[in-house]
Amino acid sequence: MIHMDAAAVARRMWVRFETYHDVTYFTPEARAATDDLGCLGGWMGYFGTRAAPLGAASPEAVTSAFYNFHPSRVARALPDAWRIGKPDRYLEARLAGADGALRRMLGDGEPRVRRPG
Repeated sequence: MIHMDAAAVARRMWVRFETYHDVTYFTPEARAATDDLGCLGGWMGYFGTRAAPLGAASPEAVTSAFYNFHPSRVARALPDAWRIGKPDRYLEARLAGADGALRRMLGDGEPRVRRPG
């Protein structure tokens, strides 16, 4: 058995899983999906898609849940994002953006990302 220190394991995990985080929020396809909703700037789309599972959460609730963003950054994006679209529209945009990015990177074929059910 190969022994790796905790930092090496953490780094390997980050490389492996950050790719999926990236396609969800930071690809051109993800940005296009939120731009299509009418988002003004990347942060509005980011917080709208990331916070959507919480419902139309307040800036204070999102700041608390995400904890590493300055409250003013969140407050500039929310609740304006919820005026543009309901959380379910952001969830659809999130899936569409991730699906588009994965298709670009992995090739076209059957949808790779879809809503359960």
